[in-house]
Amino acid sequence: MTPADRHREFMERLAHDDDAALDALVVAFAPALLRFARRTLADRNDAEDVVQDAFVRVWRARHGWQPTARVSTYLYTIVTRLCLNRRRSLFRRPVHAPLPEGDDGAHLGDGAPDPERLAASAQLRQALAAELTALPPNQRAAVLLRHQGGLSYEEIAAALDTTAAAVESLLSRARARLRRQLAGWMTEGNAAPRG
Repeated sequence: MTPADRHREFMERLAHDDDAALDALVVAFAPALLRFARRTLADRNDAEDVVQDAFVRVWRARHGWQPTARVSTYLYTIVTRLCLNRRRSLFRRPVHAPLPEGDDGAHLGDGAPDPERLAASAQLRQALAAELTALPPNQRAAVLLRHQGGLSYEEIAAALDTTAAAVESLLSRARARLRRQLAGWMTEGNAAPRG
């Protein structure tokens, strides 16, 4: 049984009021949804509220669920819409992008860690996080759904209530802006971009 089949089974059990199925969905999806919401909202408390609200909505809508999309798409759609609504309601509040948690992906082999390389990696992550936060909400959501959530253009379109062509355009504009804003990192290697 594939993970997608197992997730669909959880949703079917949930539709029959199986509390354990909701717990299984939370275990399977909450960490990824929380990472997505944190990157979208840049605030841990708001992200936790959104993910919790998403699972409450899944529970309330359990009897009406139809297996028309993957469960992951269904959940990312709910979380994306809640994040975008939250961003709209908080647009005046300043947003500070946190550094992503966890492994930075720089595995230095069996040698001693290179402090300069670690510092540059942290600076790049911080710059990328800041630039992601600066993207318009729909562009940021599309980038995160594609690259963090692993959703297809069609699934992102469903989550954002738009078309696959519009998603392609959102991603293209976001990538162009990120390339432009982070160009200093590409031309100078790991040095911080200049002013």
